[in-house]
Amino acid sequence: MKKIIIIAISSLLTVYNSLGQTRKMEEKFFPDATIDIPTPAFQKAEWKGFTKYKEMVRFVHQIAEGKEYVKIDGIGESQRGKEIIRVHINKPSSSEKIKVWLQGGLHGNEPASSEGVMFILYSLLKDPQYEYLLDKLDITVLPMANADGYNNMIRVSANGLDLNRDFIKLAAPETNHIRTAFSEFGPQVAIDFHEYNPYRAHFNHFGEKGITTYYDAFFLYSNNLNVNSTIREVTKDLLVKNAKEALIANDRNVSDYSSTKMKNGHIHFNQGGSSPRSTSTNYALSNCLSVLMEIRGVNLKRISFKRRVETTYLAGMSYLKTAYENGDQIRAAIAKADKSTISQEEEAVIKQDKKVIKTKYTCIDLATESKKEIEVVMTDGLQMKASKTRVRPYAYILMPTETVAVEKLKTLGVEVIQLNQQKTIDVEAYQVKSTHVSVAVWEKIYLRKTKAKTVKESKVIPKGSFIVYMDQSTSNVVVSALEPENDNSFFTFRVIDGDFKEGSELPVYRYIKKQKI
Repeated sequence: MKKIIIIAISSLLTVYNSLGQTRKMEEKFFPDATIDIPTPAFQKAEWKGFTKYKEMVRFVHQIAEGKEYVKIDGIGESQRGKEIIRVHINKPSSSEKIKVWLQGGLHGNEPASSEGVMFILYSLLKDPQYEYLLDKLDITVLPMANADGYNNMIRVSANGLDLNRDFIKLAAPETNHIRTAFSEFGPQVAIDFHEYNPYRAHFNHFGEKGITTYYDAFFLYSNNLNVNSTIREVTKDLLVKNAKEALIANDRNVSDYSSTKMKNGHIHFNQGGSSPRSTSTNYALSNCLSVLMEIRGVNLKRISFKRRVETTYLAGMSYLKTAYENGDQIRAAIAKADKSTISQEEEAVIKQDKKVIKTKYTCIDLATESKKEIEVVMTDGLQMKASKTRVRPYAYILMPTETVAVEKLKTLGVEVIQLNQQKTIDVEAYQVKSTHVSVAVWEKIYLRKTKAKTVKESKVIPKGSFIVYMDQSTSNVVVSALEPENDNSFFTFRVIDGDFKEGSELPVYRYIKKQKI
């Protein structure tokens, strides 16, 4: 036992030393919560780590025992054979319900996400004061989305893929299972809980000893211009606004999400998010109000862990209360977005640029352990502007060879039909202007960058070709996937691949005429 205690203390000191911070600083800015949290990680000694997969499975079955309206099953297996657990709570009620999707643990080294989601589950099923929420909410929860990674406290899945970079190319079994379950459930509200690293490498370049983040929680909601404008507005002005207020009322510091990157020898801050390969935008492209929560926590081990879990919990309960209290507004917003998408009112955005601004960034100076503001250059994803658009086609046509792409579109919730006879029709073809394959591997792929122009032609479309009509509410994701210049398209990720030389045609066509083929 003595040896174990020494190891635990040494481990904690190593964490503090490696971060270049003191416990005094943590207690000053991020004092730990004093509440009791009933989840497995808090029922054992700290040195035993966080909740293991088997403990999570046992916990969700225990709290659901005797409740017939709770169904626990698996949506598919992880790469190492673990069932990805889904908890579906749908209590009988005469009220019209909002469907809510909650997930945690997509990155395996972000323990407050799963622990917070389990705390929410416990409150919904065991705390009578929250039972009323079930009258108007139909809730699906994935407590540990990346079970393999979580069990070993690593970010990625068993084959090394970052699952939150995989929601367009769908190369990992886990993301296929998750996106299939998401599409089948069809939620109106979706929250994906994460933690972020408060000690980014670029922060060492500021001040005498570097800086760290000031914020307990970042809010990441999509500003991708292919996400319907009503979805973007209501997500920000209703869900995010209420959750920010709830956290501030509980003495949490909050902000919109930001990160850093090195560009031409200068450190640029980047605010917001717009990538369809990640959940917040990917889910929003299905006309769902979607937010990704980032809690200050990666690499902090058990430092301020109760605070981190409580922050996750407070945000999650705020989203549930907002959905409960604003069902009519949420339904109206999604109906408006669906109508707009189906009638193809908005353009297909091919390229979008972020405004670059100079602004103040609030942080903690590690030398003085005090709050300070620094002047930074910010690429502001909250101020997006379309730099290249095309008319949204009535349909995209894929050649019969593109079966892999078609299966991924179906997983993304898109209906695809197959042409049962050859037809000659007027289309827009993509003619390659240039193509370039990266020299470095990203997520196990050499990415392709493609520039193309569209040319009108009469085309013989062979029997067995695939038709994706855009008059469906889930079709916004199709623009991201099939317009070749998009940074997250099937062409970029080599889902659709070939010897694409200058002047050649791509195996996807745009059909403009508003008439079924």
